[in-house]
Amino acid sequence: MMPKLKSIDKIQFQNSLLNWFKKNKRSLPWREQAHWYPVFLSEIMLQQTQVDQALPYYVKFIKRYPNIHALSKATEQEVLSLWAGLGYYSRARNLLKTARIIVTDYQAKFPRDIKQALMLPGIGKYSASAILSIVYNLPYAVVDGNVYRVMSRLFAVPDDIRLNKTQKSIQKISDQLLSNIDPGNYNEAIMELGAVICKKQNPDCIKCPVQTFCEAFKKNEQLRYPIKSAAPSKRKITHHALIIVNKEAYLFVQRPASGLLASFWEFPILEMKKKDIKDELLESELKKIYGIEGKVTLKGDVFRHQYSHIDLTYQPVII
Repeated sequence: MMPKLKSIDKIQFQNSLLNWFKKNKRSLPWREQAHWYPVFLSEIMLQQTQVDQALPYYVKFIKRYPNIHALSKATEQEVLSLWAGLGYYSRARNLLKTARIIVTDYQAKFPRDIKQALMLPGIGKYSASAILSIVYNLPYAVVDGNVYRVMSRLFAVPDDIRLNKTQKSIQKISDQLLSNIDPGNYNEAIMELGAVICKKQNPDCIKCPVQTFCEAFKKNEQLRYPIKSAAPSKRKITHHALIIVNKEAYLFVQRPASGLLASFWEFPILEMKKKDIKDELLESELKKIYGIEGKVTLKGDVFRHQYSHIDLTYQPVII
């Protein structure tokens, strides 16, 4: 069901939100910048990442690469090294690719045309809307996880937000609510509201500047929204990390140029369906895949790492 605007005075809603943001917004180093580059850099880092996690990386990057020219001259390995630990490494590669395109094709300026922006590597609808509205004050409404939650509660949206049709409905209502006079601050304000007030757990409704507009608050059903079906099951994988020692040297191999952790260096990996694998099979696979003869001398403790779509189990194996 498409939410309706009839219950909301748009101007009053926008003013309430913008006045709150003006008085309460967090002090972040990319805000209040005269240049587009800090906004661009921060928005790439904030894709699927919270501000507190991204902030120290932003500080490192802006110090090493203070402008788009400096970034465009970096090597991929340098960028990946500085990005290490932030995750979703395709963002780092796309950041570098986009920096080079902006320098060579757009006179070192982020393009104002949304079609051109969307052609840049790693720039989707959300990032393009955020950058264009914040930097150039163009009227493109952002919709991220925070905005989905705010809108779902504001209009008591009864539909699953994992569904494409629901996401389109929320995008449409966001477009209608957007302030065309001050779209950049409005977008930052609605995202800020979701991040610090309209949180997933324990929303601080008493401090919410748009509480009087919120259908979920009126029904005392804030935690019911957004309605979200269970995520698909993660694919389970077991990696046996082979630590091959020759005197004082260790063997590392480079991962393929695409896929999970593309181009990263690691110990040789044997991917198995089971955790408990006999030593003889590991030794046989080592010879077949890597052409190396060796004996298993020790198996380390098993540990897990969760990716967005993969449940990965590691076991170190010393050869």
